[in-house]
Amino acid sequence: MEITVKDIESNLETLPKEFFYQVNDFIDFLKYKHLNDKQYKIPDWQKEEVRRRVKYSQEHPESFVSESEMDDYLKDLESGD
Repeated sequence: MEITVKDIESNLETLPKEFFYQVNDFIDFLKYKHLNDKQYKIPDWQKEEVRRRVKYSQEHPESFVSESEMDDYLKDLESGD
């Protein structure tokens, strides 16, 4: 059975008003998700670059620094040391 706008309206009429915000938020979410799915396709070159970086990180885990090490490094840069 296909759902029509009238079916949705009928459901809304029986719904307590305190749920209207949630329904409206969900409709906004669906519109946003649908728009973004169609509008923002990740290009193949970018997917390949991510795959390359993941492989590198798996093969060279020593090349990465912890968050605290990066924070220290950035603080050193800011202080001019």
